[in-house]
Amino acid sequence: MAPVPEGFDAALLDLILPLLSSLQLSALFTWGLQGILCVQLYNYYLSFPKDPMHMKVLVYFSFAIEVAQTMMVTRDTHKVFAAGFGDLIELDNLHLLWLTLPILGGIVGLLCHLMFAYRITLLSGSKVVGCIIVALSLCASVSAIVFGGKLLTVGVLSRAVQVKHIYLTCGIWNGAGALCDVLIAGCMFYYLSRNQTGFQNTDILITRIVRLSIETGIITTTASITSAILFVGFREQLTTSVYFIIPAIMITQLYSITILATFNNRPHAVGGPPPLPDAENSFENKRTFSRTFDRKEIRIGRSVVRQVWADGAPVEHLEMYGEEGHSIKDDAESSKRAPDILTMPEEGPRKF
Repeated sequence: MAPVPEGFDAALLDLILPLLSSLQLSALFTWGLQGILCVQLYNYYLSFPKDPMHMKVLVYFSFAIEVAQTMMVTRDTHKVFAAGFGDLIELDNLHLLWLTLPILGGIVGLLCHLMFAYRITLLSGSKVVGCIIVALSLCASVSAIVFGGKLLTVGVLSRAVQVKHIYLTCGIWNGAGALCDVLIAGCMFYYLSRNQTGFQNTDILITRIVRLSIETGIITTTASITSAILFVGFREQLTTSVYFIIPAIMITQLYSITILATFNNRPHAVGGPPPLPDAENSFENKRTFSRTFDRKEIRIGRSVVRQVWADGAPVEHLEMYGEEGHSIKDDAESSKRAPDILTMPEEGPRKF
């Protein structure tokens, strides 16, 4: 290793190992998540070529940000581990961390939260919850940009911890983002659970959406809280606090994966969830009903999907009356021609 340069803070010598470790691990996680994102994007491209333009813009714009972030992280890794190997001044330099950590994470997080706020507004029929989510998301994004500006101003790690209110800014960024994720998961669970119908296929569809919302919310919330705990909670122990780089740099990728996973969770997506079962539709008590109840379930399933995807997203996997030659009259006639075994027996003693 090169000798300690004049003016270098000797206290940072203890940070060399944890700092190098956090930079290396963050680069590895970034490339790993980028691979997952590429697979999700390819599946989206194959599955939904007819999606509305604003949905495609959201998907491809967030992916472009992730590609840019991955390239900048790779550039910083090369500067530290290759071009600047053994140079303590180069190690102390923050390089592009001010951009790849908070600012890009704040931007992509805002896009993800706005998407869910729109969905929840459609589901609830009220703008109050959506406005709360938007307000929390804007708070987190603005704090992330301010945090990035503070890092850019100081430029080096040795003086970053001395910047005024930097811990408060980081805490607001991660805390507001985590609270927003928890609120989104709770609202999706609450409003979708109210649409439980008792029909098997429809309830399976609702359960899938609820489970995805909770799983993605847990992942992003964990990353935000971990970043805040490490940077703010361990600010007196810099050898531990420096590891906040790992979850903080992963937040951007996790939000982009959440956006794509939400879009790709629709049935018949390449690499998406399995198709709904072809078994006979029935209530949970397994009683047999006429074919008209199956038709009713199809209508209910389509209405639930359109509540969540009310912006023109294709839902061809569920048919409705009046489509492709089907009509209420035709379905009524076909139900009359159905075998008697498919209809409920009339009240009275059973005949064997």
